[in-house]
Amino acid sequence: MTSTPTPHDCFFRENFVRPSVARDFLRHVLPPVLLADLDLERLVISPDTFVTEALRKIYSDLIYQIPYRDSTLSVYLLFEHKSRSDHWVLLQLLRYIVASGELYKNQNPDAKTLPPIYPLVLYHGQTRWRAPACFHDLINPLPEALKPFVPQFGYALHDISARSTTEIKGEVLTRLIQLALRHIYSDRPSARFEELLHLITKVSRDQTALMILESLLRYYVQGTGRLDEQQARVLLKQTFPGEPLMETWIDRYIEQGKHLGEQRGQAKTLLRLIERKFGPPSEPIRRRITQADADTLLEWTDRILDARSLDEVLH
Repeated sequence: MTSTPTPHDCFFRENFVRPSVARDFLRHVLPPVLLADLDLERLVISPDTFVTEALRKIYSDLIYQIPYRDSTLSVYLLFEHKSRSDHWVLLQLLRYIVASGELYKNQNPDAKTLPPIYPLVLYHGQTRWRAPACFHDLINPLPEALKPFVPQFGYALHDISARSTTEIKGEVLTRLIQLALRHIYSDRPSARFEELLHLITKVSRDQTALMILESLLRYYVQGTGRLDEQQARVLLKQTFPGEPLMETWIDRYIEQGKHLGEQRGQAKTLLRLIERKFGPPSEPIRRRITQADADTLLEWTDRILDARSLDEVLH
């Protein structure tokens, strides 16, 4: 069964799949000696993913494929969004390396070598990153005589957590996305959100900026509940006074927020009726109802009056 992505996972994937963001991000995190041989303008975001369903609640991943000399470099970006660092992240990276190699071998049966992979871990949790940096660090004891027979590799860590001293670099929108992840756990979410909005003022006429602003609002308001709708509206109005484009966008957002509030009220009412008539609904049923549109919720609410089972309501 597919698990529900976390708000962190959704925000990560929505924004790091943007080619302009991906190129700018990699330009500032990859080693200069590697960048010299990469053609970032021809970067392709691969649809392949090797995070298993069992790990989907812990990790999200993206694969950037970039022309490199006479080959292609795969940058495997693993996003770690738990509240603490994962001690076993090297095992997940090893799974990807093996799965990627098997896929390449099957697609290129005459090949005798594998293309290079750059494993990159992006972390924004609430504690310091303390996971082992090299695979040999996971083996204990590891006699000297066995070292040649045990995989030895590490990974690049881009730690943007609040406890990290990592400098966040890049163009405005690339920095904004990373800062949004860094500040999501702040005990001053309103102030942090206002800082992010002021970054957007520098590029507010950019269409991509508007899409990222919408993603940011979903992340801080609907996704994590770090801000309520009213706080977000006030901050939006204060930050973009007198800008026709932004005022039109804000009015549309506020109107959507009103509809969303009504929809949530409908879902809450239906869930309460279901619980009274059929008992507490399961988590998958709750998700299905909270994600339904207004017309569907109205239809289900009408059905519950005469339905003899939950299946009759939701069929």
